[in-house]
Amino acid sequence: MIDLLKKYMLNNLKLKLLSLFLAVLLWFAISYTGTTKMTLSIPVNLANPPENQIIKNIDPDQVLLSINGPVSIIKNLRAKDISVKLDLKNIKEGKNTLNLLKDNVQLPGGIKLEHIKPDYIHVDTDTLIEKRLKVVVKLDKKWSGIYKIKSWYSQYVHVEGAKESLTTRDNIETITVDGNFLEDEEEVYIGLDTKGLFIKKIKPETIKVVIKRL
Repeated sequence: MIDLLKKYMLNNLKLKLLSLFLAVLLWFAISYTGTTKMTLSIPVNLANPPENQIIKNIDPDQVLLSINGPVSIIKNLRAKDISVKLDLKNIKEGKNTLNLLKDNVQLPGGIKLEHIKPDYIHVDTDTLIEKRLKVVVKLDKKWSGIYKIKSWYSQYVHVEGAKESLTTRDNIETITVDGNFLEDEEEVYIGLDTKGLFIKKIKPETIKVVIKRL
């Protein structure tokens, strides 16, 4: 049996080696010189928003790109190598529908763009205003009857945000004050609750709160 296998292996050895070489060469050619396709989810980067406006919403904030190119490039391609950039310098206040074109997509050399899905995004903006809001400290209910708010600083903050969010607002609450309180007086630094608000800047960002045992 062994002699039969040896005879088979050695028979036409040069032809078999040549076939193996051609097979490897073909694999190499397909792997490195052929073309292939790929679909990637890429975030949309918004550039040059007007200074007097604030972006409230982007929908969608990512798009699917169908691309094709040499296998040698595609196989090492990462999402960070591609960018989708949209210029907002001429955007109007309110709800906008902006088309995404091939010129908005930056790809590595040798890669071609086939499709963008969706080929548009919705951008909702509002006028940017400044306002001074009074800080209201919110103590966790479990400390009610045990501690009281003694003092806090700053008592007011300066906010830059969407006109719709701030026009009717006169105050802003802190995040709920909580912790492992043991002393007669406790000092904590707490952030502000901006949920539901479209805010660009807020100063100061944290409030010093002193609570005192009853």
